[in-house]
Amino acid sequence: MTSRTSAEFVSAPFPMSNRRRLPIERLRWAALSLCIIAVAALPVRGAAQESQLDVHGNWVTGTSTHAKSWGGGVALQTTLGGKSSAIAFSIAPGLDYLKQEMGGPSQTTAALDVNVQLGGSATVKPYAGASASANWSGGSAKMWDGAKLGLETMAGAQVKIDASSLSAKAEERFGYVQGQEHTLTTRVGLLITL
Repeated sequence: MTSRTSAEFVSAPFPMSNRRRLPIERLRWAALSLCIIAVAALPVRGAAQESQLDVHGNWVTGTSTHAKSWGGGVALQTTLGGKSSAIAFSIAPGLDYLKQEMGGPSQTTAALDVNVQLGGSATVKPYAGASASANWSGGSAKMWDGAKLGLETMAGAQVKIDASSLSAKAEERFGYVQGQEHTLTTRVGLLITL
């Protein structure tokens, strides 16, 4: 029988491959939990629905390389939950395009965002959620071929602009594209009620 050093004993139950999967599992569980909470909070009858066009800009920074990318996108946000509901649930399919600075690769993203936010008619509505996406790298310096899965968590706030059909939004996102470094994204945009 061979004896183990304390370092080997501590690392044995959690090999490196499992430790790397922990952030992925956390993102998946966070997204699932938010969906369950949102569905449970919706009223069974008379759920109001509001659609908004989301036009936004993105500034992305890699957490390891600190590479910076700029871009923008559009999404169609549908919010479910009446004006009297304490919590509302929103889904937003969208498209985004990013271009890395200094001649780096581009990235095209088709995503589905799921959020839980305060309901009612408040001027400021904070929200939190998760996003799953398909991502394609492009340009002469593209980083991968084909589509890759991306996962993000997000938190932000929407602010109603007067009594108009416009709202401003600001959010922070943290996530990654499979096999790539984690990124922090600042997103600022306008929501136009349809």
